[in-house]
Amino acid sequence: MIRVLRNKSFMTGFLFVFLTLMGSLMYGWFFDNYIPVAELRFTEDGVKSPPYSPWEYPPFGTNNLAQSMFHILLIGAKYTLGVALLIAGLRFMLSFVWGTISELYAPKLNQWSRPFLEAFYYYPVTLIAYLMLYWVLFADGQFNGVDSEFTYGFGARVIIEVIVLTLAAVPITSLTISKEVNQILRKEFMESVRILGGNRRHVLMKHILPFLKPQLVIIFLREMIQVLILLAHLGILGIFFGGGAMKEDLFRNLVYVSLSNEWSGIIGNNFRFLFTTYWWIAISPIFLLTLTVLAFKLMLEGYQNMQSAPPKKSPIAEPKEECQVKEEERFDRVKRSMG
Repeated sequence: MIRVLRNKSFMTGFLFVFLTLMGSLMYGWFFDNYIPVAELRFTEDGVKSPPYSPWEYPPFGTNNLAQSMFHILLIGAKYTLGVALLIAGLRFMLSFVWGTISELYAPKLNQWSRPFLEAFYYYPVTLIAYLMLYWVLFADGQFNGVDSEFTYGFGARVIIEVIVLTLAAVPITSLTISKEVNQILRKEFMESVRILGGNRRHVLMKHILPFLKPQLVIIFLREMIQVLILLAHLGILGIFFGGGAMKEDLFRNLVYVSLSNEWSGIIGNNFRFLFTTYWWIAISPIFLLTLTVLAFKLMLEGYQNMQSAPPKKSPIAEPKEECQVKEEERFDRVKRSMG
């Protein structure tokens, strides 16, 4: 734990994620997720209306609904990070149970099913999720136009999306964990454990988990990065977390907006502004999501470097070792003199 706290890369990424999440939660607790709406401004050149640029309405300007982009992104941070943590955690737990149990208790079945699971490496997870969520989160909400209602409630839509995004990646992650367990079982000392009568539970608790723990942390951080990227892909394709609603913007256009203000939904809703004079509406969520992915990448790189680096010897332990050597040499001299 102390080594993790001393790792600058890991702590930099962790502090960014932690402070962003806590800021979003505290804003919801104290201000009830209030989103300011910009009004018309009277200037020397005449009346100016939203959307306002970041230098006119700092720090991120306003969107095509005259809402503050900063407050929208602040509110959506808890949903983005919370959903990513939930899905990555479920993926990790299911994959860990499947990968370890199948390798320990059904190695032949695991070996037989491995070629089928490896096929998921070549099939895009984004496409699987899109096909399974298209009607529930997109087409169903646009069926009747403005103010249309979904067939399923918001809670049901969230549960369906979490289940789909979790199960879509479990085969690949479980296969990765299964291979790690298989490498541990092939080590030379495992043969001695079997000869001495160690059962599967003993092997799992005393021999597999100690070797597997560092890899499990790395796998979890990778899952976080993959979930964030997957959400961004689905957002661009119009699949917003929890669904969306049709609204009329300042340009009198019907737009499909995210109900939860989750970052990937904001990216998908505003991606069309990327190459226009209102580019900041699309850049702001892309910038924050990119920083979040880089933060988890820093945590991953820092943890991997920490695991590969040899542990530093404590300066207090060296004199004790020297004293022990001197005591042994003194004992040998006394023994020789008495002999």
